[in-house]
Amino acid sequence: MLAEFIEHLPAATEFGVRHKMGNMEKQHWEQICAQTATQMIDFIKPFTTPISRALSDIEGEHHGSGSYIEVNNVKYIITNEHVAKELRNNSLTHQFYKNENIYKLTNPAIAVPHPIDVAISKIESSSWLACEHEALAIPFNLFEQRHNPVKHELLFFAGYSGQRSRFLFGNMITPGTPYLTQESPFPENVEEADQKYHFSPHYSPDLATSIGGSSHLPDPHGFSGSLVWNTKRVECLMAEKEWKPELARVTGIVWAWPSSAACILATKVEYFGLNEITNIEVKNA
Repeated sequence: MLAEFIEHLPAATEFGVRHKMGNMEKQHWEQICAQTATQMIDFIKPFTTPISRALSDIEGEHHGSGSYIEVNNVKYIITNEHVAKELRNNSLTHQFYKNENIYKLTNPAIAVPHPIDVAISKIESSSWLACEHEALAIPFNLFEQRHNPVKHELLFFAGYSGQRSRFLFGNMITPGTPYLTQESPFPENVEEADQKYHFSPHYSPDLATSIGGSSHLPDPHGFSGSLVWNTKRVECLMAEKEWKPELARVTGIVWAWPSSAACILATKVEYFGLNEITNIEVKNA
């Protein structure tokens, strides 16, 4: 399995701190967006992994996105419940950063179904240490207590689209799509969406700008399980404080794309219940 990243950022004319934008302000905002996206990509790359379904010992297909996390000195993969439940029928695999091999998840998923749609699977220490890689696990203190970004805050996620994934010469090639965005108005008439549990990052391929200028946003199917980060960039700008990507915090997890709306849907971080579900895992060990 091979993974790479293609970088996108939102068009400042579509959303941003509009009341501050004249010609010069718009140019400066676009520079801030590009800088934020570039630094967030480097920051989160070691945390992320594509999740694939093993069809046989030599063939697979892309299934979703995940991240490595650490709670109480134990490492897990976090993704969606609707992604992890495939473990009941097939093996699921993940890939450590800077390692081209894929590895099967060896533990069952502890999951909370919709409307939370979160699942974790323990990564044994022996598995983590068995090969060379540069993957990192997100420490628990980088999770927000609740989703509460300042107005117009820049949000960031990186997921793996099924549209960009292909099986070639015995390898699953799965380019990652990092995306800088902002929260959009919550969509109406989406039956499974509940504003108590969910929020809606903007996702509009037609209005996105590629940092490299040469690629387009894919169909987001496969992004399920991607963690959404509150970059804190606008919060720092408002407070006139220096920003760095290490200030970013996890604020949600992507779980759906209502094709009728220019957004994706994410569960708010306060409903993850990581302490509770990791305790379930420990009791069942």
